Amino acid sequence: MKQSPSITVFMLVWLLIVTAVLSVFALMGLGYNLVTDLNAQRDKVHQELINKRATVERLQTMLAEIRSESLKLFYDQEQENHHYETVHQYTRVLLPFIARFDVEDNTNLERCQRALEDLNRFTDRAEEWASRYHDVRRRYLEGGGLMRIRRLLRQLHSIADMVQGRQRLEEAVLVQHWRENSSTSAEAVARHIIEERQKRWYPLLREIRSEVDSLGQQVEQLASATRTDQLVDIRDNMLKPGLERLKRNLVILIEDHVLDDSAALDRLEQLKVELFGKQYQIDPAYQTVVVTGGLYELHRDHIVLLRQRMVLDKSLQESYVGLESLNVALAQLTQSRLDDLGSQAERWLHETLDSIKQGAYVVLGLFVVIGAVISWLVRRQVRQMFLLQRDKELILNAAGDGIVGVDRTGRASFVNPAAARMLGYDAEDFLRRYVVETIPVVLANGEHVMEQDHPISQTRQLEQGLCVRSDLDAFRRRDGTIISVEYVATPLIGSAGQHEGAVLIFKDLTRQQQAEERLEEKKQLLDHMSNHDSLTGLPNRRLFQDRLYHAIERARRSSSEMSVLFIDLDRFKKINDSLGHELGDKLLISVARRMQSHLRRSDTLARLGGDEFVVILEESSHSHFAAVIARNLLNELSEAFDVESHRLFVTASIGISRYPYDAEDVVGLMSSADAAMYHAKSRGRNNFQFYAPEMNGRAQDFLEMETQLRDALALEQFEVYYQPQYDMRDQTLVGAEALLRWNHPERGMVPPGDFIALAEETGAIVPIGEWVLMQVCRQNRQWMDEGLTPVRVAVNISIAQFRSNLSQTLEQVLEQSGMPAELLELEITESMLMEDEEETITLLNELKEKGLHISIDDFGTGYSSLSYLRKLPVDKLKIDRSFIAHVVHNQSDAAITGSIIALGQNMDLRILAEGVEHEEQRDFLLQHRCYIAQGFLYARPMTAEDFVRLL
Repeated sequence: MKQSPSITVFMLVWLLIVTAVLSVFALMGLGYNLVTDLNAQRDKVHQELINKRATVERLQTMLAEIRSESLKLFYDQEQENHHYETVHQYTRVLLPFIARFDVEDNTNLERCQRALEDLNRFTDRAEEWASRYHDVRRRYLEGGGLMRIRRLLRQLHSIADMVQGRQRLEEAVLVQHWRENSSTSAEAVARHIIEERQKRWYPLLREIRSEVDSLGQQVEQLASATRTDQLVDIRDNMLKPGLERLKRNLVILIEDHVLDDSAALDRLEQLKVELFGKQYQIDPAYQTVVVTGGLYELHRDHIVLLRQRMVLDKSLQESYVGLESLNVALAQLTQSRLDDLGSQAERWLHETLDSIKQGAYVVLGLFVVIGAVISWLVRRQVRQMFLLQRDKELILNAAGDGIVGVDRTGRASFVNPAAARMLGYDAEDFLRRYVVETIPVVLANGEHVMEQDHPISQTRQLEQGLCVRSDLDAFRRRDGTIISVEYVATPLIGSAGQHEGAVLIFKDLTRQQQAEERLEEKKQLLDHMSNHDSLTGLPNRRLFQDRLYHAIERARRSSSEMSVLFIDLDRFKKINDSLGHELGDKLLISVARRMQSHLRRSDTLARLGGDEFVVILEESSHSHFAAVIARNLLNELSEAFDVESHRLFVTASIGISRYPYDAEDVVGLMSSADAAMYHAKSRGRNNFQFYAPEMNGRAQDFLEMETQLRDALALEQFEVYYQPQYDMRDQTLVGAEALLRWNHPERGMVPPGDFIALAEETGAIVPIGEWVLMQVCRQNRQWMDEGLTPVRVAVNISIAQFRSNLSQTLEQVLEQSGMPAELLELEITESMLMEDEEETITLLNELKEKGLHISIDDFGTGYSSLSYLRKLPVDKLKIDRSFIAHVVHNQSDAAITGSIIALGQNMDLRILAEGVEHEEQRDFLLQHRCYIAQGFLYARPMTAEDFVRLL
């Protein structure tokens, strides 16, 4: 077909040379016009092909940039985003390019234009969403409103504590007045106190504190909510009634003149503003809170924006489908335009040749020279048409997408290099093969499509303008491997409506899918980090509350039972203080792994923070099941933990609450388990307790005692007692031990055994210990200034003090008090010496150089070795009272006591016996040459005023 126009031209030209000599000038003019028009048409087509190819490549690049910028807009807020500018630049390039196509059927173009308009509308919505999300997320992460609400709740709690403290102070003053003035009867004082406590405002104080604590928990629930219906439930069913009850109670206190001013109501109003906005009001129609701002609106906006992101993300994917349709339509239109231009050139050439024929019949006698020239010009134009066709094939071969042409028999008539490369064939080898057999289509489930369902087969039933497309299937390559593709199969319809074949255009989606998989992995990692503890990998408080909520719902639907175990490690703070937080973190990881290994896969173990863990036991139909689990956990935790070079032992206290007997919601079950855990601690730790209603009061007492202990130092409720130490041979006073007492305004004189352990656990032991050192040194210096006999006083040092700048603290105390260092003796327990031997020896040598005396308290109860003991700069050994108590009647205790005395004498150390209460014990000690003792046999602990009489 390509050579038929050329043959016709040659025959006509030579016929004109013989028969049309007389028409030479007319043929010259006609030939000249033909050459000029063909050159112009060739240049025009060539330039148009170059421009369209460049524009298509630019549009593909800009589409990739739009995808990248949209992903950053939703999931990478930190990077600078140019999504809006890229989309509008894409529109400015695309619209003029589409307008250049002059075709009658604009169905595909109109659909693509609608997709482009949808993308522009989506871009405006996405930009507005991103601006609002950035502002809400910034305020959400700062958390300023939540911190202000917590501060206001603490202030309200402090107001209630202040009122109760003032009432108790007034009662104490009445009691003191009765003691000093015997005229006032005890019955009158008691009656007055009872009448005051029976007033309506007195029980409201505990209710206010409880309400404030409940509001704090509800605010934390609000901050961790993930759905708007949860926010509405917390707002109208928790916060609103709580705020109203709190306001009613505060108004009663003000009306009864218990509160002097309205500061508490001001704090309450500030709390409402921080929660719901400046105009706090109740909707009279629905009795709901009208929200105008505050923490509630911030968390509601954050949840709504996250849902909007999902909707926008879906819209983005739909827009991308439209844009891909646009690319396919442009490729088809470009191909159609190229075909039209080629047909037009062929048609124009035939029309021109017909004109030459007609001129040949009219003018005869053209001579040979003019005919030869015309023949040469025509052959050159025909050659240029062949070059134009070659350029068209080059453009298709340069395309990045695979393009396969199929004839009406189903065989491959054209394949570009990209398609051959992706399918694993040589281009020549691929041609003339049946496309349905050569390119098997694999569905997402791994099955091959039938021959009648192949996209090429389906095109035979399609009309003009329709196509078969998919981005979910895959092609099988020649070597058997699978590649994910996005393809479009378009039928080729002839002018008479007959099917002439099809065109298959496809793109390899492997890299795109890999990028999407990496993005999904990143999203899953971020979700895991926000719901799991970064140290142990266990679920955190947020994920735990969500799982507990769903576990309660499942138990409610199935009418089953479940249990919650609240686990708190006993005195874990000592390990952190003595061995460091890094080793403490490693111990927590080991504890978590050991507990996890002894729970079912259906159970949930979570870490709430610090040394607190919690377990959800579902489908526990009997309480003994929870008891068995708790006992197993305690047994497993009692085994030693080998962390680095340390062998550590920990115990735990476990509180158990059960659904639906103890509570029916998340807050209730957690509060009940927490109260049971505190009860387990009060029972000596290393045990578990089931929740009972009266435990709430015990837990409250425990918390109150912790709070009062922190305030006792500032309120000067501590007092130092002194127990004398005597030389039993001549009853000479040789020293004293300082003992701490807590003069509680309600509990009376609290012994050290009831609060020292609590002080060590809360960290209050360090300031208390520093106060004792300063008080003892100042008192001793005062006695010296009064001319009394100097006496050495021993002070017990806790492990927290020992590891917290003890040397610097002692320098400041001795400098400020002016007491000589040799009159101060530091008592250190044997267990303290076993931790970090090198650091301990260095510190003791430093203290010894300052002139201080050092004694080992409770000697014989630890595991220190003799070789290690010889390295310590110790002056005295104190035999523990547990050995002295049975030294007369127990041979083992007598042998141990005798060995300790002999050991001290061999090491030139002074020996002191504690707890000497009977003469038989004194005689045993004297017989074994232990001469210094303290105990009730000689004197009980006494105040400084009583002790001074002994000097």
